[in-house]
Amino acid sequence: MSDPVAGEIFEQLAQPSNARFSKLAAIIQHASPDVLMLCEFDHPGEGGDDGALERFCQHYLASSQHGQPAVSYPYRYCPPSNTGLAMVNDLDGDGKITLPNDAQGFGEHHGHFSFVILSRYPIIDAEIKCWQTLIWQNLPGHQMPEGYYSEAASAELRLSSKNHVVVPVDVDGKTLHLLACHPTPPVFDGHEKRNARRNHDELVLLKDIIDGADHLVDDNGHSGGLSPGSHFVVLGDLNADMADGDGMKKAIRDLLLHPKIHRTVSSGRMTPKSQGGRFHRPWQQRRGRPSEWTHISGLRLDYVLPSASLDVLQSGVFWPGKKDPLRHLITDERGRERPQAGSDHRLVWVDIALK
Repeated sequence: MSDPVAGEIFEQLAQPSNARFSKLAAIIQHASPDVLMLCEFDHPGEGGDDGALERFCQHYLASSQHGQPAVSYPYRYCPPSNTGLAMVNDLDGDGKITLPNDAQGFGEHHGHFSFVILSRYPIIDAEIKCWQTLIWQNLPGHQMPEGYYSEAASAELRLSSKNHVVVPVDVDGKTLHLLACHPTPPVFDGHEKRNARRNHDELVLLKDIIDGADHLVDDNGHSGGLSPGSHFVVLGDLNADMADGDGMKKAIRDLLLHPKIHRTVSSGRMTPKSQGGRFHRPWQQRRGRPSEWTHISGLRLDYVLPSASLDVLQSGVFWPGKKDPLRHLITDERGRERPQAGSDHRLVWVDIALK
């Protein structure tokens, strides 16, 4: 739900007549999650809702789509984003400042490709933590391409391509921390592998937040990450697959095998799976398990990773098989799985219980 023109998604959501938005809403209504993260949802880059998210909730989610029951999310969070935020110093070395190539995070306008969080449970706004402004070169052991950026640009360039946020949710008196981000895809770069390296380090930042690393200082000047013993769930399109794709594999492997992450969901018998993915044939040969794919290119990119402290009940990926009556929600009028029909990603869900 992003567009190169600022405000275009807001305008498209004015009336409940967009066929693609209706399909996306129907998928959400069918899964009916208590907490939901939507990636690539345009809203103001400084954070907050310009009305686009309210319109999506009101015009689509709050009324039945394709026979699915309406859902309501009274609590919402639209974090500030680095996408489309112009740099002061020239980033791509062409001698001028232009978007999207000279933005802190790739985007045609500030807030392009942002993400949002919706919840049925109260969000504890006063305790939200962000690491939007962390400078990339200040990450210990960073993988920035040596000599690629100017000294001035390197001193300014932030690590998070959108934002890394911890959003506490009050679940019947217990606090569940949502750790959400959307790292840059490890493609669209050259021999210097700047995006692959940034994706790697954005995942390292996730791990550091889980570990409460000493070097971390959030945007409000508070040290550390998650407190020891916190119940948490990692959410996001991490643009990384442990088996396939162009990314640097170590960071996603370290995250999925982290001792504080629920191993059965991250890499064990309860990894989210689908029927439709098993029979999908991407254009490129893959080594990973098709049932675990979340993207039509044949990659597992999207994750819901509960902490090891949580009980996991079940999990899945919304990717209906060819005989499933809901398959039309991911296909076009000719039955083809195309991004234009809904999304090139699939919804991932995990049911958990707080101990």
